[in-house]
Amino acid sequence: MPRRPLLALGLLLAVIPMAGCGSEDPELIPQTRASALTSTIDKITAACDAEDPAKAKAAIEAANQQVSELPRRVSRELKDNVSEWLAHIEDRVDSDCKAEEEETPTPTHTETATPTPTETATPEPTETATPEPTETATPEPTETATPEPTETATPAPTETPGGTEGPPEDEQ
Repeated sequence: MPRRPLLALGLLLAVIPMAGCGSEDPELIPQTRASALTSTIDKITAACDAEDPAKAKAAIEAANQQVSELPRRVSRELKDNVSEWLAHIEDRVDSDCKAEEEETPTPTHTETATPTPTETATPEPTETATPEPTETATPEPTETATPEPTETATPAPTETPGGTEGPPEDEQ
C-alpha cells in the first residue's frame, strides 16, 4: 500500500475514537474539541497531499497543542494514544509528504535492420553543344559642345565727395 493511503488510514483510525460525544462518556473528547482536532488532522492530510512537509509539521504541532489543552476528565490513555499517534505521523512526515518519485523507464535496445546498399548505375554524361557567342556593335561616342564662358563686368569704384573712396551707396 503506498505511503499516502497509509497516512490517511492512520488519520481516520485515530479520529474515530476521538469523535465520541463527551456527554455520554466524560472520558472521551468533547464534541467541539473533537471537531477542531479532526479539522487540524485534515490540514495535515492536505499538506501532505500538496507535498508541503513544513505545513504538515505546523498542523501536527497545532494538533499536539489541542491535545495538551483537553479537559482533565478526558482519559489519560486516550490523550497518550493520540499524542503517540501524532509523534508517529511527525516522524514520517518528511518521507510521506514529499513528491513521489516516478520510475524513469529504462530504454530498451531494439535492433533495427541495416539496409543493404544496392548498386545504382551511373548515367553516362552526354555532350551538350555550347552556343557560339554573337558580336554586338559598340556605339561610337558622340561629342557634346562645351559652352564658352561669358565675361561679367566688374563695377568700378565710385568716389564720394570728400575725397575718400568707399563702397557704392547701395551697399551701405
